[in-house]
Amino acid sequence: MRFQDTGKIAEDFYIIGHPGVPVYLLDGPKPALFDAGFTALAKQYEKGIKESLGGRAPAYLFLTHSHFDHVGSAAYFKKVWPELQIVGSEKCRDILTRPGALQLINELNRIGIENMQSADIHPIHEDPIDHIDVEVVIVPDQTIELGPSLFVTALATPGHTWDFMSYWIPEVKILIASEAAGCDDGTGVIQTEFLIDYDVYVDSLKRLADLNAQILCPGHKIVLTGSDVRTYMAASLESARDYLDMVEAFLTEEKGDLKKVIQRVKAVEWDPKPWPKQPEQAYLLNSKERVEKIWERMQKKSSN
Repeated sequence: MRFQDTGKIAEDFYIIGHPGVPVYLLDGPKPALFDAGFTALAKQYEKGIKESLGGRAPAYLFLTHSHFDHVGSAAYFKKVWPELQIVGSEKCRDILTRPGALQLINELNRIGIENMQSADIHPIHEDPIDHIDVEVVIVPDQTIELGPSLFVTALATPGHTWDFMSYWIPEVKILIASEAAGCDDGTGVIQTEFLIDYDVYVDSLKRLADLNAQILCPGHKIVLTGSDVRTYMAASLESARDYLDMVEAFLTEEKGDLKKVIQRVKAVEWDPKPWPKQPEQAYLLNSKERVEKIWERMQKKSSN
């Protein structure tokens, strides 16, 4: 099945807030949140979490990576539930201590707030983030117990970012992969999400596909279950190859003019999509990284 709305996905597992920028909740003896979405939606997340947990507090917040649309409400959650432990990779922790990173996160969240206001979505949380403390640094293949026979295993899945961790709950076969699995735009088109290395991204994608998850949570807009998980993962790998072919062709045609190529890619990928979609500034930052990495890859191959 393909879930494109908030609510219950399976026993004790929920999409909270907004399907475009979700927080995932796994209930149990130690309830766990996965990612923290936009700052703007913090109050909506809080409401959904409290309704789902019936007054109990979440024990953990697992961050996949340090991007603004995945950490935006982390500090707010910590204020609401002081005993909540924020979990992430060492690189994620280090990034979130940098003033420049927090400045960019706040800038991009401000654009998100403006988009939410334009769409007349309420209530909106507007306070800027002054700090996000990753209190539990998790290493690859480490597990954290959520209850009897219920564990979260951290999987290093770089490619989108270097700080990326996916989370695997083997007892219920739930995989929180976020952008490491690519992002369906809601229409079935999967956007390839490597920012730091195409080949590393594809290797991570293959590793995730081999888990045979029964519930897959990419970063935005959709959750897959059952046989649709396998279909999605195969399509994501195909999309990555198609993206590589497209950008290599554009780079060849434009003789390495990165600015022209970025605009051509944007015209294919971003311009035709309806709202809600990734803010243009964030999309252009990410697209620039993807195009540059493919150009570097081409240069390296041609010199060998």
